[in-house]
Parts: sequence; C-alpha cells; structure tokens
Amino acid sequence: MIDRFFTPDYVERAVLRDGTPVRLRLLAPEDKELLRSGFERLSAESRYARFLGPKTMLSDDELRYLTEIDQEDHFALGAVREEGDGHGEPVGLGIARFIRLGDGASAEAAIAVADEIQGLGLGRLLFVRLCAAAAERGIERFHCEVLGSNTEMASLIAKVAPARTIEVEGGVMRIELPLPNVAPREPTVGPPPAGPMYRLFRAAAANAVDWTEAVRKLWRRE
Repeated sequence: MIDRFFTPDYVERAVLRDGTPVRLRLLAPEDKELLRSGFERLSAESRYARFLGPKTMLSDDELRYLTEIDQEDHFALGAVREEGDGHGEPVGLGIARFIRLGDGASAEAAIAVADEIQGLGLGRLLFVRLCAAAAERGIERFHCEVLGSNTEMASLIAKVAPARTIEVEGGVMRIELPLPNVAPREPTVGPPPAGPMYRLFRAAAANAVDWTEAVRKLWRRE
C-alpha cells in the first residue's frame, strides 16, 4: 500500500498574499463549533451560493454530516488562522471537500473560503491540496453540475470545458473533468494551476457559476 500524505496527522503551514499565516489540516468530529462559527461569519450571499437558498444556521445533524467523515469517500480539509482570534480561539477560513460517487473513480467537489480572505490565494491552495488528496484515494475525475439557463453561463462553460460538457434535462450542465496532475507538496507560489478545472473553481468562488442541488449535498445532509 502506498503511503498517504493526507493522513489524520497532516498539518501544513502557509502564508497568504497579505501576510496572514494559516494552518491546513483534515477536518475532525471536534470541529463542529469551529464550522458553526465559520458559517455564521459568511455573508448572506455566500451562504446562498453554498445552499441554493436562504440559510441562517447549521443544524446539529448537518454539523455531524460535515465533520464525522471517513476521510476516504467523504474527505474534507480546512484552513484556520494560525494565530486564532487573539483570545485563544481558532478561526476557520476555508474548507475543501469531495464526496465519492457510485462509480468509485469520480467525486463531487467544492471549496468555500471566508469572505474576508477571498482573493489572497487560499482558494488556490485548497484546490491543489484537494486534488492531490483525491488522487491518493483513487479519484480520477471531479464531477460538477451547474445551471446553464442563460447565455452568459453557457458561454462560460463552453470556455471552461468545451469537450466535456453535457446539457441535461432542465438546462443543467454536467461537467466531468480529469484531476490535474499535482503533487501533495505542489508549490503555491508562481503561476496558478493551468486547466479548465481550476478556471471553473475560480469562477465558482466569484459567484459566476450557479451550482445545482447536487453540489448543495456537499454542505448539507439530505
């Protein structure tokens, strides 16, 4: 068996573009309150983008679903502010997760970054680490579904994945993209990762992509 890099004792420290020190690690069951407080700090717009509707709180059941995971078929890693809030309490800044689909080789994936830290490189860091962790676990493709009911959306998807987009019932576009070849220690400075998947995730972070119900299930027990 090949040794895993992203194990329960995985810890990585990095510095964002504005000098903010962050620490990455896998999510654990005891992170429920950290997740709850991070959700409460999201703007109403960011909450809507994640849950496709108004959302004011995470229920206990949802918190269990999001944190009590096997890190194999349901994987999640998070980033916290290294120095915390100055009073000994950790501050969550971002989460990346995937859930394996029935074919075993593909997964739904999504990334969320706190509003105040967007544009500083954390989304990129989470993206490359999520891809590397997925590859370790035998995932070959990330699967996404987006709403393509308007011309702007159709144009965006055509640019991102011209050969891998299938329009399905109700104006929904299904996209399957192969994982980029990134190493667990992929440098996070220099040019951003190339390829359509990274462009899609960047567009999603900027709320230029309208996700479907399939992605909501990554953040909410249904």
